[in-house]
Amino acid sequence: MDRAAGSISHPPYFDGENYAAWKAKMKAFLWSLDACVWNTVVFGYSPPTKTIINKSKTMSDEGKGDGDVVTEEVVFKPHEEWTLAEQTHSMNNQKGLNALFTALSPDQFSNISNCETSKEAWDILQVTYEGTNAVKESKLQRYVTQFEIIRMEEDETFSDFYAKLNSIVNACANLGDKIPESRVVKKVLRSLPSRFQPKKTAIEEVRDLNTMKIAELVGSLKTYEMELPTVKRSKNIALKAVKEECEESEEIGDEEFALITRQFQKFLKSKNFKGKGTSSGSKPFKSNNFNSKKVPDLLNKLRVENVMNVRVLDMRQKNVLIP
Repeated sequence: MDRAAGSISHPPYFDGENYAAWKAKMKAFLWSLDACVWNTVVFGYSPPTKTIINKSKTMSDEGKGDGDVVTEEVVFKPHEEWTLAEQTHSMNNQKGLNALFTALSPDQFSNISNCETSKEAWDILQVTYEGTNAVKESKLQRYVTQFEIIRMEEDETFSDFYAKLNSIVNACANLGDKIPESRVVKKVLRSLPSRFQPKKTAIEEVRDLNTMKIAELVGSLKTYEMELPTVKRSKNIALKAVKEECEESEEIGDEEFALITRQFQKFLKSKNFKGKGTSSGSKPFKSNNFNSKKVPDLLNKLRVENVMNVRVLDMRQKNVLIP
């Protein structure tokens, strides 16, 4: 069995990686032992004590006793004097400490090996992997900023987007600032791209966003996404990728240059560059209307269109695009 997963009888294993996930699992495990065990981890444990009253006589300068002096001293109780409640409290502390000792790898155990209470061990691990309060506040502000600016991209699936958003929400909760569910619901709707607009409008008009569950919203949006025309969307994405690839390419091969040159010559003939008359109703092309500075732009446009046509044809042959 994978120790990192833990079990009912064994605590989740921690080797120094992914402390946030281990912390959530360990909290649940300690609570499952007993609610008092978790309370001991949170609020701490102190061994039982008792107060001893000491009496002593004071002596005057003449050697006569003036009276008794009473002093009080607080000492730890011997184990045999512990009450049942004190024994139970101590046992809860030991259960928590034993669970933490057992859960850690040898390298991590060295950090808390000298601890005598479960709270002390728990606090050391928190400071080690989450930082001080100032560090935690800084991390929290960063996650909150990410929560506000994250948006779903046009070519991104809803599952991928929600996985990123949910990771941010969980990180905030682990740092002590749980984002309300209604705020997450509104954030999801606010971040959807244009293809979800009909569904978004319907939800906002029919449902109360302050009481809607995030799981219900996620399921509804996933179902809606499955019914979208995914083929058309994939085609647009593929064409966009081809166009970007063509625009990024700057080198022209000899064969491609020859093809573009022939196409450009046909373009000039179609415009009657030589000034000859054309068919009825058309005007001859005047050389003074021709701007030689635009030749590179025209060549580049023809090159891009030619490459795009070749790439699209190739993708159609591979059944990537539907004609």
